[in-house]
Amino acid sequence: MTTSTISKTFIGNCVFDILKDTDFQQGWDELYETTRWATVFQKRKFVEAWYIANQENITPILLTVFEGKELIGLLALTTGKADGELKKNSPLKITGAGKFDAEYQTWLVKDGYNETFVKNGFEALFNEFPQCKLSLRFIPDASIVGPLKSVTSITEKHTVLHSHHRPLMDFSLVEEQKLFRKRHLKAKYNRIHRAGKVEFIKVTDPNEFVQVLNEILVYLDFRQAAMFNKLPSKSNPNRNKFLIDLFQKDLLHVTALKLDGETISSIIGMKGKGWMHLAGLISYSPFHSKHSPGLVHLYMLGKMLQDEGYQKFDLTPGYDGYKERLSTSGDEVIELHLSKNIKYGIKKFLRKNLHHTLVKFDIRPMTFELNVKKKIYLIKEKTKGITKSIFSSDKSNPTTSFPSEQFNLSVNKNCISDLLKYNDKSAAQSRWEFLEKAFILVSKGAEFYSVSDDSRLLASIWIAPSDQQTDEHKTSLLITDSYFHTAYRKHKPALESYVIERESKSSPSNKPSSDHENS
Repeated sequence: MTTSTISKTFIGNCVFDILKDTDFQQGWDELYETTRWATVFQKRKFVEAWYIANQENITPILLTVFEGKELIGLLALTTGKADGELKKNSPLKITGAGKFDAEYQTWLVKDGYNETFVKNGFEALFNEFPQCKLSLRFIPDASIVGPLKSVTSITEKHTVLHSHHRPLMDFSLVEEQKLFRKRHLKAKYNRIHRAGKVEFIKVTDPNEFVQVLNEILVYLDFRQAAMFNKLPSKSNPNRNKFLIDLFQKDLLHVTALKLDGETISSIIGMKGKGWMHLAGLISYSPFHSKHSPGLVHLYMLGKMLQDEGYQKFDLTPGYDGYKERLSTSGDEVIELHLSKNIKYGIKKFLRKNLHHTLVKFDIRPMTFELNVKKKIYLIKEKTKGITKSIFSSDKSNPTTSFPSEQFNLSVNKNCISDLLKYNDKSAAQSRWEFLEKAFILVSKGAEFYSVSDDSRLLASIWIAPSDQQTDEHKTSLLITDSYFHTAYRKHKPALESYVIERESKSSPSNKPSSDHENS
């Protein structure tokens, strides 16, 4: 370090103060433009928007290195909200700014100063928080981590580097042209066009984006809940505001695939420097699963991005089969873990080796981890549900009157938002099981009626797919499955009669192709 090189660590409110400084803003923007491995997730506008949207739950941290008054390096980080000031020797979990909203987490440096920044910036971090656990996912250029060996506060035994394959659509390759002629993709493309009027649109109007966003988040929550037992919108209620802010800052590339006027697939991409990043914001209507709308959308989006002059479409790491089928090339990105905590280091080292072993045997690591978590979760939830069902009693008497209007409730058809309110602690069926089953049923063509209040799903009745119904089945056999909350169970006969009557009024051939109420 020269006498003019200074490391500064900004924490908490100091971060928001420095972000108001116009010279600092200009320095950050210049670093972003000149750092060859920079992604949109290191852009000041993205980081600033994320900090503001999540400021109630996080403490922002900025590692900076200056040479004189010139900003020569920067790494945006975050940690959990602390009561009072962050304690120096506490085992803080520190991640890149954006957490899971940022696919890539890395630093920005002036050309030729990478070693200077890494040595001084990380030295300053571990002097400030010597017991911290730092994780960055993913660093897009593996070559820049080499100078970590020169950081005296940490050693090689404190460092775990985990490489991941990243699938790409590289539009500079001649091979890319073959992607758009692949038989299975072309067949799916033709099939969906035979199903009705297909529109593929780019969303540029803010009001239209808000409408599309609401659809995206409902379908995304449904799929995430069924697959991972997670409700992103509920766990992060500010995500909607954050994405709208990014759209207004022109950082998003939004497209929608419509069939007969209904949005059946949506993709929000992150716009980088000649790159488009998938970033996990892809959703599709499970009511149209048979048309593979998500895959068709990616196929059409690839052609659009090529026409718009993008160099690469980053499908992002994850070992997903569909990404590998769509990719034309790939590279490696690095997951970085730094900590003096021995247990933390061993845990990450074992996880790294397990991942590499699973990939070697063609097993998707995320699927393996998910299956283990799911088994543990179901054992716990089953035990709780069975215990509560044994000790709970339902002494309510059935009623034949329909109570919806009386209690200001309505019966909805195919309303995904209603299903997402399932949270019955006294039921033997866990939320994960319920929503997983619901997702499968919808994907297979089943429809449902539901009743809910502001916070709970009160009832759901599933009816057979229209292609499995005949005139002689206009009886209770039409109902294939149902759920009733304890508080609503006495209305089961009335609601079932209502559903049967409503369905009996129209033959399967006269039913509309879509009748969805997702908001």
